[in-house]
Amino acid sequence: MKTALMAQQVGDSGRLRELRSLKLLDTPFEDRFDQYTRLVASVFNVPTALITLVEADRQWFKSMVGFDRRETSIEESFCAHALPLDLLYVPDATVDRRFHDNALVVGEPYIRFYAGAVLRGPSGESLGTLCVIDQRPREFSDVDKWRLLMFAKIVESEINLHQQFDHWSLNLQHSAMYDSVTSLPGRALFEELIGSTWEQASVAAKTLTLVHFHLTNFEVLHSLAGRAGCDYVISTVARRLERNVRGEDRIGMLGPDRLGLAITSGPGVPDESLERVNVLVRTLAKPVEYNGVRLPIELKAGISRAPGDARDMDTLVAHARMAAADVQPGAASVRCYSSDVHLTVARVHERQYRLAEALRTEALDQVYQPIVECSSGRMIGVEALARWNDGEWGAVSPAEFVPIAEADATLRRLLTRCTLNRACKQLAQWRSQFDLGLYVAVNIAGAELYCEDFADMVAGLVEQHQVPASCLVLEITEQSVITDVETAAKTMKALRQQGFRFAIDDFGTGYSSLRYLQQLPLDILKIDRSFTQLITQDTTSHELTVGILQIARTLSLAVVAEGVETAEQYAVLQQLGAGHTQGFLLGRPQSAAAITEQLQALQTSR
Repeated sequence: MKTALMAQQVGDSGRLRELRSLKLLDTPFEDRFDQYTRLVASVFNVPTALITLVEADRQWFKSMVGFDRRETSIEESFCAHALPLDLLYVPDATVDRRFHDNALVVGEPYIRFYAGAVLRGPSGESLGTLCVIDQRPREFSDVDKWRLLMFAKIVESEINLHQQFDHWSLNLQHSAMYDSVTSLPGRALFEELIGSTWEQASVAAKTLTLVHFHLTNFEVLHSLAGRAGCDYVISTVARRLERNVRGEDRIGMLGPDRLGLAITSGPGVPDESLERVNVLVRTLAKPVEYNGVRLPIELKAGISRAPGDARDMDTLVAHARMAAADVQPGAASVRCYSSDVHLTVARVHERQYRLAEALRTEALDQVYQPIVECSSGRMIGVEALARWNDGEWGAVSPAEFVPIAEADATLRRLLTRCTLNRACKQLAQWRSQFDLGLYVAVNIAGAELYCEDFADMVAGLVEQHQVPASCLVLEITEQSVITDVETAAKTMKALRQQGFRFAIDDFGTGYSSLRYLQQLPLDILKIDRSFTQLITQDTTSHELTVGILQIARTLSLAVVAEGVETAEQYAVLQQLGAGHTQGFLLGRPQSAAAITEQLQALQTSR
């Protein structure tokens, strides 16, 4: 007999929607459910145990023990009466006015006792029951009711776990296809989209342009703002890209710090992609504000086109990446693929591999260039310079291999540590032989100042070789620190408190200002050779040098004028009051042994 409450519960649209969403109805038996009906029948010592799912017009059995029908009508259902409850207990159905004339009571299987605990779906909707049945009346204690409810919870977990698994599978598929940070298509999906766009463009005789955007200062951003800050930056850049593309364009991720853009242009239509990309780079590269910090964005882009630059999608993607990799520091931020790009990138990759091997095997040489006191001509320091003489290529210029090392965090650290370690070791030897107060200057990449372990590494090396921190000068190029002067200054101050000294190298060639010089804990300012070499020929260079010297005096900085090659240049610098000089006139880069001989002569003459 149906009750109004039962009818309302059975026909509830939300309940039925959740029941059907589980995709359990009309499925085969499964041992993951059958094991529970067998166990429940045994625990309660009953001939019949069922897992029922109640639809609007029937009840269907997902699992059963002691019953031979997969479903019954809703009119015959005991379980439908349980849906508004947590548990329904019928001691004797023959005397219960709801069930005394039920076909399952007056006929097979002659139900007398029934107890059913409601099974609920993930959102709490009632689905059916876990029930036990007997052909004789029975008492069902509070402990029995608690046990049946607990078994029902276990079955619920199995039902919901299956749905959770499906949900997790969908999430996993989504994660595999879409980037978790930007929600843009991930690399695999984006390349599929490029492939379909390629096919459409080929049929319509259109040009497909692929743009590879690369955020090149992710390591610096991580040091400044952590992983969360990097995620915020890439998300911001992605949103900027989304807002500035056309409806038919395709965008996606090509890596954690790389985005892609696919553009099609029709036949006979002028290709404006290069102009568009230049505008996009300027838009995407605007600084990002994060937690009150203004984060700099360094972005470069590579362009490849089909069918001109590639005959298949993989090659198109590879060529765009190559073009981005070939953008040189300080050059235009956009590069189009060409055969020259291919050769250059291949050369760089080969250089990277060979340089890594040379660094790991300590195959690089180290030379030292004297730094001389202007007033006396006495050598007061040396600059340590790495040299690479490859077995196959011969001498590789520092102008080539240093940028390669600095572009890769691992190579950069290997080169920095190798140069510092050798400098400290050599300095220790010289100090054991001579009492001349010599210092050694070592160039470091500005990006090292953003690494948390850099200060500890430097301090560890001087301690290992037992040399005073004050005898080691760390030289940073003007361009290196300009991207984030605050973080650079923080690291420098930590080292300077231990006695290390700092020099700003190549001063006058970058974008420094008096404000930067005031913020950095500097000891030495090195005037770039471009001023020194023209100081006797060009009035502007002469006046600029005078101005730089005045700035140095105001800030109490020592000065080293680089690139001194003639006696005339040296004389002018002496006259202007430059404290120290360095250049071929005073000594070319030379071996440690050659420097040792000069130090021996210097000490003897004292």
